Amino acid sequence: MLYIFAIQTGLRASEIESILTTDLRLEGDKPHVYCRADITKNKKEARQYFDASLAAGLSEITAKKSPGASVFAIQAGCDLAEMLRADLADARNLLLAEAKLDAVELTRRNESDFLLPKNHQGETLDFHGLRHTCGAWLALQRVHLKTIQNVMRHSVITLTMDTYGHRLPDQQSDAVASMSGQFNRNN
Repeated sequence: MLYIFAIQTGLRASEIESILTTDLRLEGDKPHVYCRADITKNKKEARQYFDASLAAGLSEITAKKSPGASVFAIQAGCDLAEMLRADLADARNLLLAEAKLDAVELTRRNESDFLLPKNHQGETLDFHGLRHTCGAWLALQRVHLKTIQNVMRHSVITLTMDTYGHRLPDQQSDAVASMSGQFNRNN
């Protein structure tokens, strides 16, 4: 639940650690977390929206918590990147165990970098990578860069463009192709 929350909201680890049950708005058609100014990096209040299935899951895990309790029980000094990597290792072991009776599939899965903390390009997953996933997935869905900037709470659009602009597939060819109607109208 923690990782899904991190991806859908784009919140930083320190912000997530500070989220209280009273910050969650789980009812209605626009569930979100209210981020108090004292917990955000830019010291501004924010609303970070998430989908209904996450709201239902959060409702279950917070139902027995007292108002004002932390949503996620993260121990002080916990290294979230290490926790994420340990969970990835467990998930990968399950993935490999599922294929133990199929030698070809087991080999394919062993050779893949899926669920490894470091991929074949040498990129290492850390908890902040979940925040990056939020922005990257929004860009891949062709969400407007200004909206991505707002979700990611970047202070300037150039940061958003430099970080996620390359994820917008076929933007140049689509843009040029869209002009063809203009030529037909003007002739």
